[in-house]
Amino acid sequence: MKRIVYLVLSSCLLFSCNNLPKYNTIAPEDKPLDAGVILFSKDSNSYFYDIKITDDYLLLLDESNDTVFRAYDADNVLRFSTLKGALAGQFVKPQFTKSVIKQGGNVSRIVDNDLYSSVVTLNSGDPLIESTLITNGLLSSKNYNITDNEIYAIPLSGKKGYQFYIYNNQDGYYWVDTDSVLKSEIIDSPVALLSNLCVNEDANRIVSAMRFVNLVLFYDLEGSLTQVTSFGKSKILPLPKGENQVDVINSTKCFIDIYGTPKYVYCLYNGASDFSKASTIVVFKWDGTHISTLKSDRFLRNIAVDKDDNYVVALASRSDGGTDVVKYKL
Repeated sequence: MKRIVYLVLSSCLLFSCNNLPKYNTIAPEDKPLDAGVILFSKDSNSYFYDIKITDDYLLLLDESNDTVFRAYDADNVLRFSTLKGALAGQFVKPQFTKSVIKQGGNVSRIVDNDLYSSVVTLNSGDPLIESTLITNGLLSSKNYNITDNEIYAIPLSGKKGYQFYIYNNQDGYYWVDTDSVLKSEIIDSPVALLSNLCVNEDANRIVSAMRFVNLVLFYDLEGSLTQVTSFGKSKILPLPKGENQVDVINSTKCFIDIYGTPKYVYCLYNGASDFSKASTIVVFKWDGTHISTLKSDRFLRNIAVDKDDNYVVALASRSDGGTDVVKYKL
């Protein structure tokens, strides 16, 4: 990865216009999704926190049950599962990678405990899990995206002024700047810049949908900002609490999840401080072109979309503490 800092003023003047990101605004006008169909439900003994779709299976991760990994077929029958643990074929703290997977088929990728990258292939027998050590331990992170040469992720502790990091074993960490305009407006706290990250290597794009700001930022794979899109004319910023701290509870929760397919990136938006609003899915092409804005009939906390963009499956909380797994036609 080339990381060149141009210090010559004449070069900056010559190329600055080309290097500035494009700024635009999309109106929060939406069309309703068809009524969702509940595929199945689980009580409070299970809490699904991550979701993925392969060609033939719906994959779920469960943080409240010893069965941490589950794969359901098209008839919603549990076909494969994996226990929580440190033994071979088990996971300690797994999360699905967000990057668009090139292999397709019934292959998924998991980062476990910030240490291992595991490729999971679902065949007719037991799942084939091939794990490799990433490094001696990355920063505790979420929204891992793994390409041929790099790892892109959001550190849970954040870093002041930076949107996310890019990592490889040779160069270590490269911290990617946020938008300069936003940086001048927002609280000087790492939490303020938390976002949801998705990478499409073939499209040369990184998309960062922000949790406490109603912005979606588009970057190329080198970390250069290409576009800043505002969802609504009035900018939403996190509320302050004390000096350079974010009032996490009372701040508006903007984009709370993200999912990518080869054609589109789907950004899940809420717009309430307490998640009381029905969710909205904002759909873009990877070049930043806005495609549609879709309104659901309830609050959704996670989404996944099939590779052909025909349907979305979402996780929705129930009043009894359980989870509904809901399918919407696109």
